Amino acid sequence: MMRETQREITTLFQSGAGKQYFATDASVSSQSRILLNSLASKFMKVFKSRAKGITEKMLKGAANSSTTSLRQSIEQLTGGVTLSTDIFSGTLKEKLNAAATQSTNLIVSIPQQYLATVKNAVTSSISSGNGLADLTPFFERQNGITERHAKNMALDQTRKVYNTINAERMKSVGISKFEWLHSAGGQRPRPYHLHTLNGGIYDLNDPPVIDPKTGERGLPGQLPNCKCRMRPVIELDDGTTT
Repeated sequence: MMRETQREITTLFQSGAGKQYFATDASVSSQSRILLNSLASKFMKVFKSRAKGITEKMLKGAANSSTTSLRQSIEQLTGGVTLSTDIFSGTLKEKLNAAATQSTNLIVSIPQQYLATVKNAVTSSISSGNGLADLTPFFERQNGITERHAKNMALDQTRKVYNTINAERMKSVGISKFEWLHSAGGQRPRPYHLHTLNGGIYDLNDPPVIDPKTGERGLPGQLPNCKCRMRPVIELDDGTTT
């Protein structure tokens, strides 16, 4: 999408109409509008057609990873006791359906946001008369921004789905507590997650505040770019945990 958009816009601006003085030439403005509308229509169809398959693959991968990692965690905690962790309760199915809808919508939003930004840049370059002198560095910056945005979006959604599956499966096997584990990664870790939540034991049914500014409660990985994890904790009859 990014390569084709840049190529088509560059070709237009290098054409006879594009070589005119942009601020006084209506043809390049109308042609760019037609071109961008055509690209938007094309890529919206492409992203919509592929969004469902991409989302289903992500959900399946997260579910399989959850089955393996949760089983291993429980075996370590119990000294080898094996429990079924490939559970799909009604509540989990509802949450996964909601996650699938959200993920699909986010995928479709990528061409919407990208092409809207391109449209503004093209309009500005025509008005200023600078044309490709403005657009070439714009594409270099924006393409990198869009690619990073898409990658971070995918990682965020995968982490959220993975932790949602883990939480519901833990509840299904009678585990209601978890330990918050900070990822120790990222260039700008959230101080509250690192110094306050990290190492604490919390209840899945009454999760901790994850954003002290808003009071939002939730699980590790719920906030954007949060790479924190949770470890299941078994509460013993004497009140101790393992």
